Amino acid sequence: MQKFAFRFLLVSVMLTAMFSSGVSGCDHCVANQKAAQQASEGRMRHVGGGMGSGRYEGVGFSTVSADDAVRKCCYWGQRSPVGIGVSRGNNGWYATVLYR
Repeated sequence: MQKFAFRFLLVSVMLTAMFSSGVSGCDHCVANQKAAQQASEGRMRHVGGGMGSGRYEGVGFSTVSADDAVRKCCYWGQRSPVGIGVSRGNNGWYATVLYR
């Protein structure tokens, strides 16, 4: 039940950030691409390039779950997310969160 509640909260935060600020879904695309690149390399790092409408970037990793990887991202709970991306690698989950 706790996983369901967190996923519901995560989706709510993403949708609120996306629609209340007029942010396009492209921020999620950028975050997903960055997470996928980390997963393909097998290491957590800040991937260079654009950040959509975000000004800050947080990265996280977990062997437990995608939700745990997102919660471990820099600035999680401190800044407003505009894009969230998670990708599964050989050794765990990689996450990138773009913030306002």
